[in-house]
Amino acid sequence: MPRRLQISPQARGEELAAAVAGLRAHLDSGAVAVIPTDTLYGLAANAGDARAVAGVYALKGRSFDKPLPVVVRDLAQAAELSSRLPANFEALAAAFWPGPLTLIVPVAPHLPPALTASTGALALRQPDQPLLAALLHATGYALTATSANRSGEPPCRTVDEVAAQFGADCPLLVDAGPSPSALPSTIVDLCGPQPRIVRAGAIAAERLARFGIVG
Repeated sequence: MPRRLQISPQARGEELAAAVAGLRAHLDSGAVAVIPTDTLYGLAANAGDARAVAGVYALKGRSFDKPLPVVVRDLAQAAELSSRLPANFEALAAAFWPGPLTLIVPVAPHLPPALTASTGALALRQPDQPLLAALLHATGYALTATSANRSGEPPCRTVDEVAAQFGADCPLLVDAGPSPSALPSTIVDLCGPQPRIVRAGAIAAERLARFGIVG
């Protein structure tokens, strides 16, 4: 049976520190965990570890031609993961981070090719969730953040829903109660000549229009 770690959604102090320490040891080993985010539950693994990335693909049953999104600690870490931050990246990050806006940028060459499905582009965002934010600061590395569901199955808002899909296959489930949103993050591709929305989500297109983002 998978191990389940219960934590309050707004954990602070010793409760938060204990959860972060346990999760960090698990992730440092190259393993995958189900974690809460500010959108839906996600599959977290060290985004810079090729073995950990492969574990996410295997657990999810995801096709290797589909990239994995990642979450970052802050703007500085985002810059480390990109070969070049597009001109409007900082304005969008200042307006919507931390929060449910994923930005696709050119990827830095040191990351595992499987993470981006060899596309040369990386989808990243800064989450607005206390446990995940603390974990990103503690580990020092970015984390995968693809939704915690089998490929082709609906995304999950609770750990019980995740467990029903994965059974005993995922060794660690972090339960912080129902996710705060039923919507995924909005994804904007900044790699082309015209920034565009490639997935509608929690941030409405109208809020992005003033940045020159088209649907």
